[in-house]
Amino acid sequence: MSNWNGVCTLIATETERDDKGVPHKKERRRRVPCNVYSMSAAAYYAAAQAGVKPQAIIGIRACAYSGEVLVELGGTTYSVDNKQMSGADNVRLTLVEKAGNR
Repeated sequence: MSNWNGVCTLIATETERDDKGVPHKKERRRRVPCNVYSMSAAAYYAAAQAGVKPQAIIGIRACAYSGEVLVELGGTTYSVDNKQMSGADNVRLTLVEKAGNR
């Protein structure tokens, strides 16, 4: 996979403490190149039967992924429902849209 045809933003939530020790949540955003894959009808319906409505499947470099649970793609924030290694160097993420992510 050498031609990265898109860009997504990986979103992680970190907890930082101020000088008084009060914790504050902070978002860390990183833009990474990705490939956007189409989903077959059979895969979509199999996921729907399991109660999941996948919206997108993307592939990113394994070294760029640090376990983030939110991904912004095309202006919409998605939750990572499933991650799967694709070869030795890439991770394929199944993204679902949750209520309130628009």
